[in-house]
Amino acid sequence: MWVRVAAQLERAAVSRLQVNFDCENVHAPDVGGAVGNSGSPPTEGLLMRRRTVIATALVSLSAVGVSAAVAAGPVLPVAGTVTWCLSSAAAEHLAADGVVMAAGAPAVLDSSGPTPCVQWPMKGKISLDLTEGSWTAGGGMAFTRASDGRSLRFTGAHGDLARRSMLMDAAVGDEAAQPVDLSTYELDMTKITVTMPSLNSPGSVEGKPFDTVLKPDGAAVFSRAFGVSPVPTGSSLATLAGRVDVVPALG
Repeated sequence: MWVRVAAQLERAAVSRLQVNFDCENVHAPDVGGAVGNSGSPPTEGLLMRRRTVIATALVSLSAVGVSAAVAAGPVLPVAGTVTWCLSSAAAEHLAADGVVMAAGAPAVLDSSGPTPCVQWPMKGKISLDLTEGSWTAGGGMAFTRASDGRSLRFTGAHGDLARRSMLMDAAVGDEAAQPVDLSTYELDMTKITVTMPSLNSPGSVEGKPFDTVLKPDGAAVFSRAFGVSPVPTGSSLATLAGRVDVVPALG
Protein backbone atom coordinates (compact mmCIF):
# COMPACT_ATOMS: atom_id res chain seq x y z
CA MET A 1 0.00 0.00 0.00
CA TRP A 2 2.68 2.49 1.04
CA VAL A 3 4.80 1.79 -2.05
CA ARG A 4 1.75 2.60 -4.21
CA VAL A 5 1.16 5.85 -2.30
CA ALA A 6 4.77 6.94 -2.74
CA ALA A 7 4.72 6.01 -6.43
CA GLN A 8 1.51 7.96 -7.02
CA LEU A 9 2.96 11.04 -5.33
CA GLU A 10 6.16 10.86 -7.39
CA ARG A 11 4.22 10.40 -10.66
CA ALA A 12 2.08 13.42 -9.79
CA ALA A 13 5.17 15.50 -9.07
CA VAL A 14 6.74 14.50 -12.40
CA SER A 15 3.53 15.33 -14.26
CA ARG A 16 3.33 18.78 -12.68
CA LEU A 17 6.92 19.58 -13.64
CA GLN A 18 6.33 18.35 -17.24
CA VAL A 19 9.89 17.09 -17.43
CA ASN A 20 10.84 15.04 -20.49
CA PHE A 21 14.35 13.66 -20.62
CA ASP A 22 15.69 11.69 -23.62
CA CYS A 23 18.93 9.98 -22.68
CA GLU A 24 19.99 9.72 -26.34
CA ASN A 25 19.16 13.34 -27.27
CA VAL A 26 20.30 15.62 -24.46
CA HIS A 27 21.25 18.86 -26.22
CA ALA A 28 24.13 20.97 -24.98
CA PRO A 29 25.87 23.99 -26.47
CA ASP A 30 29.14 23.47 -28.30
CA VAL A 31 32.03 23.99 -25.92
CA GLY A 32 35.67 23.67 -26.97
CA GLY A 33 34.81 21.80 -30.16
CA ALA A 34 32.34 19.38 -28.59
CA VAL A 35 29.31 18.87 -30.82
CA GLY A 36 25.92 18.69 -29.08
CA ASN A 37 23.42 18.35 -31.97
CA SER A 38 25.33 18.51 -35.25
CA GLY A 39 25.19 14.85 -36.14
CA SER A 40 28.81 14.19 -35.20
CA PRO A 41 29.59 11.62 -32.50
CA PRO A 42 29.43 13.09 -28.99
CA THR A 43 32.68 13.67 -27.19
CA GLU A 44 33.48 12.03 -23.87
CA GLY A 45 32.97 15.41 -22.17
CA LEU A 46 29.50 15.78 -23.65
CA LEU A 47 28.54 12.29 -22.58
CA MET A 48 29.67 13.09 -19.07
CA ARG A 49 27.55 16.27 -19.09
CA ARG A 50 24.56 14.22 -20.28
CA ARG A 51 24.98 11.78 -17.40
CA THR A 52 25.31 14.67 -14.95
CA VAL A 53 22.11 16.33 -16.22
CA ILE A 54 20.18 13.07 -15.98
CA ALA A 55 21.49 12.22 -12.52
CA THR A 56 20.72 15.72 -11.24
CA ALA A 57 17.19 15.50 -12.65
CA LEU A 58 16.54 12.17 -10.96
CA VAL A 59 17.76 13.47 -7.61
CA SER A 60 15.60 16.58 -7.99
CA LEU A 61 12.51 14.56 -8.85
CA SER A 62 13.09 12.30 -5.86
CA ALA A 63 13.25 15.36 -3.58
CA VAL A 64 10.06 16.76 -5.12
CA GLY A 65 8.32 13.45 -4.47
CA VAL A 66 9.29 13.52 -0.78
CA SER A 67 8.19 17.15 -0.38
CA ALA A 68 4.86 16.44 -2.03
CA ALA A 69 4.29 13.49 0.29
CA VAL A 70 4.90 15.59 3.40
CA ALA A 71 3.07 18.70 2.27
CA ALA A 72 0.03 17.23 0.59
CA GLY A 73 -0.08 13.53 1.33
CA PRO A 74 -3.23 11.44 1.62
CA VAL A 75 -5.25 10.97 4.78
CA LEU A 76 -4.00 7.71 6.30
CA PRO A 77 -5.32 5.44 9.10
CA VAL A 78 -3.27 5.74 12.30
CA ALA A 79 -3.23 4.42 15.87
CA GLY A 80 -1.19 5.33 18.92
CA THR A 81 -1.37 7.36 22.12
CA VAL A 82 -2.10 10.94 23.14
CA THR A 83 -0.77 12.42 26.39
CA TRP A 84 -2.63 15.39 27.92
CA CYS A 85 -0.91 17.16 30.85
CA LEU A 86 -2.30 20.04 32.87
CA SER A 87 -0.38 23.29 32.52
CA SER A 88 1.44 24.54 35.61
CA ALA A 89 -1.07 27.37 36.08
CA ALA A 90 -4.10 25.06 35.76
CA ALA A 91 -2.60 22.42 38.06
CA GLU A 92 -1.77 24.99 40.74
CA HIS A 93 -5.26 26.49 40.65
CA LEU A 94 -7.03 23.13 40.84
CA ALA A 95 -4.78 21.90 43.66
CA ALA A 96 -5.42 25.08 45.66
CA ASP A 97 -9.16 24.54 45.18
CA GLY A 98 -8.93 20.93 46.34
CA VAL A 99 -9.78 19.52 42.91
CA VAL A 100 -8.18 16.17 42.04
CA MET A 101 -7.84 14.69 38.53
CA ALA A 102 -8.44 11.00 37.76
CA ALA A 103 -8.51 8.88 34.59
CA GLY A 104 -11.14 6.45 33.30
CA ALA A 105 -10.06 3.23 31.58
CA PRO A 106 -8.60 2.57 29.11
CA ALA A 107 -6.99 5.98 29.71
CA VAL A 108 -4.40 6.02 32.50
CA LEU A 109 -3.28 8.70 34.95
CA ASP A 110 0.41 9.56 35.20
CA SER A 111 1.37 11.62 38.25
CA SER A 112 5.13 11.12 37.95
CA GLY A 113 5.78 14.47 36.27
CA PRO A 114 5.47 18.04 37.49
CA THR A 115 1.73 18.09 36.68
CA PRO A 116 -0.87 15.31 36.36
CA CYS A 117 -1.23 13.74 32.91
CA VAL A 118 -3.77 11.48 31.24
CA GLN A 119 -2.66 9.14 28.46
CA TRP A 120 -5.30 7.96 25.98
CA PRO A 121 -5.14 5.27 23.33
CA MET A 122 -6.23 6.85 20.08
CA LYS A 123 -6.98 6.08 16.45
CA GLY A 124 -8.06 8.08 13.46
CA LYS A 125 -7.33 9.11 9.90
CA ILE A 126 -4.94 12.01 9.40
CA SER A 127 -2.59 13.58 6.88
CA LEU A 128 1.04 13.39 7.89
CA ASP A 129 1.36 17.18 7.74
CA LEU A 130 -1.40 17.33 10.41
CA THR A 131 -3.70 19.65 8.46
CA GLU A 132 -6.51 17.21 7.64
CA GLY A 133 -8.37 14.39 9.34
CA SER A 134 -9.51 13.54 12.83
CA TRP A 135 -8.78 11.25 15.77
CA THR A 136 -10.71 9.79 18.70
CA ALA A 137 -9.46 8.63 22.10
CA GLY A 138 -10.70 5.94 24.45
CA GLY A 139 -11.49 6.46 28.12
CA GLY A 140 -11.83 9.77 29.89
CA MET A 141 -10.83 11.94 32.81
CA ALA A 142 -12.61 13.39 35.83
CA PHE A 143 -12.08 16.30 38.21
CA THR A 144 -13.55 16.06 41.72
CA ARG A 145 -13.56 18.47 44.65
CA ALA A 146 -13.59 16.57 47.93
CA SER A 147 -14.97 19.43 50.05
CA ASP A 148 -18.39 19.46 48.36
CA GLY A 149 -18.31 16.48 46.00
CA ARG A 150 -18.71 18.60 42.86
CA SER A 151 -17.30 16.96 39.76
CA LEU A 152 -16.64 17.36 36.07
CA ARG A 153 -16.17 14.37 33.76
CA PHE A 154 -14.77 14.38 30.23
CA THR A 155 -15.20 11.48 27.80
CA GLY A 156 -15.05 10.94 24.06
CA ALA A 157 -12.01 13.09 23.40
CA HIS A 158 -11.50 13.73 19.72
CA GLY A 159 -9.49 16.08 17.57
CA ASP A 160 -10.33 17.95 14.37
CA LEU A 161 -7.04 18.73 12.62
CA ALA A 162 -8.47 21.16 10.07
CA ARG A 163 -10.03 23.26 12.87
CA ARG A 164 -7.13 22.60 15.28
CA SER A 165 -9.66 21.80 17.97
CA MET A 166 -9.86 19.26 20.79
CA LEU A 167 -13.45 18.39 21.62
CA MET A 168 -14.97 16.32 24.43
CA ASP A 169 -18.26 15.32 26.01
CA ALA A 170 -18.49 17.01 29.41
CA ALA A 171 -20.82 16.17 32.32
CA VAL A 172 -21.13 18.39 35.40
CA GLY A 173 -22.15 16.28 38.40
CA ASP A 174 -25.06 14.01 37.47
CA GLU A 175 -26.03 16.01 34.39
CA ALA A 176 -26.08 14.41 30.95
CA ALA A 177 -22.88 14.84 28.97
CA GLN A 178 -22.81 17.65 26.43
CA PRO A 179 -20.30 18.26 23.61
CA VAL A 180 -17.72 20.91 24.46
CA ASP A 181 -15.16 22.59 22.20
CA LEU A 182 -12.49 22.47 24.89
CA SER A 183 -9.28 23.86 23.42
CA THR A 184 -7.29 24.83 20.37
CA TYR A 185 -3.60 25.10 19.45
CA GLU A 186 -1.08 26.53 17.02
CA LEU A 187 0.68 23.94 14.89
CA ASP A 188 4.46 24.07 15.41
CA MET A 189 6.13 21.67 12.99
CA THR A 190 9.47 22.11 14.78
CA LYS A 191 7.97 19.89 17.49
CA ILE A 192 6.71 17.28 15.02
CA THR A 193 8.74 14.38 13.62
CA VAL A 194 7.27 12.74 10.52
CA THR A 195 8.52 9.40 9.18
CA MET A 196 7.19 8.84 5.67
CA PRO A 197 5.82 5.42 4.64
CA SER A 198 8.52 3.28 3.03
CA LEU A 199 9.60 -0.32 2.58
CA ASN A 200 11.20 -0.17 6.04
CA SER A 201 8.49 1.72 7.93
CA PRO A 202 4.71 2.09 7.69
CA GLY A 203 5.14 5.75 8.60
CA SER A 204 4.57 7.65 11.85
CA VAL A 205 4.06 11.05 13.43
CA GLU A 206 5.50 11.95 16.83
CA GLY A 207 4.78 15.24 18.59
CA LYS A 208 6.61 16.76 21.54
CA PRO A 209 4.44 18.57 24.14
CA PHE A 210 2.85 21.78 22.88
CA ASP A 211 0.37 24.15 24.53
CA THR A 212 -3.37 23.87 24.03
CA VAL A 213 -5.38 27.04 24.67
CA LEU A 214 -8.66 27.01 26.58
CA LYS A 215 -11.69 28.03 24.51
CA PRO A 216 -14.83 29.78 25.84
CA ASP A 217 -16.84 26.51 25.96
CA GLY A 218 -14.13 24.89 28.06
CA ALA A 219 -13.89 27.80 30.48
CA ALA A 220 -17.68 27.85 30.84
CA VAL A 221 -17.98 24.17 31.76
CA PHE A 222 -15.20 24.42 34.38
CA SER A 223 -16.94 27.49 35.84
CA ARG A 224 -20.25 25.64 36.03
CA ALA A 225 -18.61 22.78 37.87
CA PHE A 226 -16.36 24.65 40.31
CA GLY A 227 -17.39 28.31 40.18
CA VAL A 228 -14.35 29.45 38.23
CA SER A 229 -12.16 28.21 35.40
CA PRO A 230 -8.62 27.06 36.33
CA VAL A 231 -7.20 29.42 33.68
CA PRO A 232 -8.80 32.23 31.66
CA THR A 233 -10.02 31.76 28.11
CA GLY A 234 -7.06 32.02 25.75
CA SER A 235 -4.55 30.70 28.30
CA SER A 236 -2.84 27.32 28.32
CA LEU A 237 -4.98 24.65 29.97
CA ALA A 238 -2.73 21.72 29.10
CA THR A 239 0.01 20.41 26.86
CA LEU A 240 -0.62 17.75 24.28
CA ALA A 241 1.87 15.21 22.95
CA GLY A 242 1.69 11.83 21.29
CA ARG A 243 2.80 9.30 18.76
CA VAL A 244 0.82 7.52 16.06
CA ASP A 245 1.84 4.90 13.53
CA VAL A 246 0.25 4.39 10.14
CA VAL A 247 -1.73 1.13 10.12
CA PRO A 248 -3.13 -0.82 7.17
CA ALA A 249 -6.69 -0.85 8.54
CA LEU A 250 -8.69 0.07 11.61
CA GLY A 251 -11.25 -2.11 13.31
